[in-house]
Amino acid sequence: MSMQILGGRYHVLRHLGGGGFGQTFLAQDRHLPGDPCCVVKRLQPRTSDQPSLESARRLFHTEAEALYDLGNHDRIPRLLAHFEEDEQFYLVQEYIEGSLLTEEIHPGNQLSEQQAIELLQDLLETLCTVHNHKVIHRDIKPSNLIRRNRDGRIVLIDFGSVKQISSQAIEQQGQVSMTVAIGSLGYMPNEQLAGQPYLSSDIYAVGILALQGLTGLEPRRLPKDPRTSELMWRELVSIKPAFADVLDLMVRYDFRQRYPSAREALAALNRAVMPPGATLVPVDLSSEALEAHVAWLERADELFQKNRFEEAGRCYEKVTQVQPKATTAWFKLGISLENLEKYEEAISAYQQVTQQQPQDYLAWLKQAKALEQLERYEEALAAYEEVLGLQPQNYWAWADQGQLLERLERIDDALAAYDRAVQLKPDFQFAQDKRKHLLIALQRVDQLYTLQHYDDAIAACDRTLQENPEDAMAWLMRGMALENQQELEESAIAYNHVVRLQPDDHMAWFRLGTVLESLGHLERAEKAYGNVTRLQPQNHWAWHQRGRILEKLEDYREAIVAYQRVTQIQPSFQPAQEAHQRLLNETLAPVVSQSCQ
Repeated sequence: MSMQILGGRYHVLRHLGGGGFGQTFLAQDRHLPGDPCCVVKRLQPRTSDQPSLESARRLFHTEAEALYDLGNHDRIPRLLAHFEEDEQFYLVQEYIEGSLLTEEIHPGNQLSEQQAIELLQDLLETLCTVHNHKVIHRDIKPSNLIRRNRDGRIVLIDFGSVKQISSQAIEQQGQVSMTVAIGSLGYMPNEQLAGQPYLSSDIYAVGILALQGLTGLEPRRLPKDPRTSELMWRELVSIKPAFADVLDLMVRYDFRQRYPSAREALAALNRAVMPPGATLVPVDLSSEALEAHVAWLERADELFQKNRFEEAGRCYEKVTQVQPKATTAWFKLGISLENLEKYEEAISAYQQVTQQQPQDYLAWLKQAKALEQLERYEEALAAYEEVLGLQPQNYWAWADQGQLLERLERIDDALAAYDRAVQLKPDFQFAQDKRKHLLIALQRVDQLYTLQHYDDAIAACDRTLQENPEDAMAWLMRGMALENQQELEESAIAYNHVVRLQPDDHMAWFRLGTVLESLGHLERAEKAYGNVTRLQPQNHWAWHQRGRILEKLEDYREAIVAYQRVTQIQPSFQPAQEAHQRLLNETLAPVVSQSCQ
């Protein structure tokens, strides 16, 4: 491809690399002074049929807009342009002079603890910007990181979000099917492999990257607990327990137990590696007391990692006796006590954290969970309010609050909490299911219909009709749900029940007319629309529909009357004006022709 010109301006110099998702080239921009270098990435959908291309085109432009915004960060290559050529999609990005991190992180080479810390701080700072834009990178690994020559900083490249374009397929029904897991094996957590990545999925990849650097092992060679699937890496390296704790939380198997985004992970890392004397809380300890504090804390962390919570708790208590403002020790003491089902004592420990650090949302969250265990629901609700005040975008906290509100029988508030969770995370299946089950239990047919749970809406209507066969609203909602599922005969039966029970229900008559027309029962459809115009003489849309049916029935005189009625009610309604004039011309033309003979 060397010497090729792309997009009429980008002169390809050489091939840089690529794989199943696309190819990358070093190029010169011939439209700018000095012909500066840039990187051109070519992405191509796996299939060339028109639906695939159209869907790929939409995704491409959406993702490109997101990358334009992200490129404002100093350590994310700027997106200079994007274009389509010969049904292939191209991204043009800033060229970063530097070396891939694969030169530093590879099997057999181990980073020092300080090198790993600095790498994490550098990378997480950049990832904070990405996560603030609600973007998941999805493919953090050494080959997607460049150490920039001019300042030695880490630059994050090759965003996995754009890779969606080339990993999609279109099913027969036109729905997008994600047939390729986006990311790289070893760095992808379980939920990402399942096609449901979260911001914390990136945190997992960053943690794996650090462990790879510290141990010198490839990710797939890191040992795992066969029972819990948690990584068992601590015995492979010698680092400070506080730093190890941060890494442990970054690579938890359950995404909910990881730091939710880069901001929280970076804050925890900075606290863990803060040098002695740099703590935010004044410490007045003698050297002997300080040594005891450190010794008890290290022993506690060691026991905590081995799930020996009772012994760990006693050690954390020793730490807090020496240093009452050691919030990390209070927090871990709370977790230890919670694991021992000592919820009252756990709450007291978490309260020590929130009193000193009111912004610590995790301490508020753990407090809420412990209060729920004691059935102190109102206090738990107040704790959840603190969490959501600090993290209004935390969709899991909204879902947890929804469950608690259900227990308190505050049903509308629970539904609102589930709604908020789904708004924040449209594919959040847990909240969707909780909301749906609650609506089914309440037989909230209208909301089930609005949320397009048509089968559940029909089932709820059927339960209502078993109790009361004369419930017109249940028949109406049943008809609308069936109509949306294209079960038109059954839908018509339901609408007929409505108009039998409520002859003046203009909506039911209108829906019945629509269904009858689709079924080809034109005379019955015309009568249904006629009932709408009788009940609502100013309903221009019903007059228009009636005119259309009359025209199909070749009753042109009545069709003209119907169209004329539309133009009187809504003079700007163009379709009726055109139909009215067309019918007048067609019906008058023969008369004029005969009179001229």
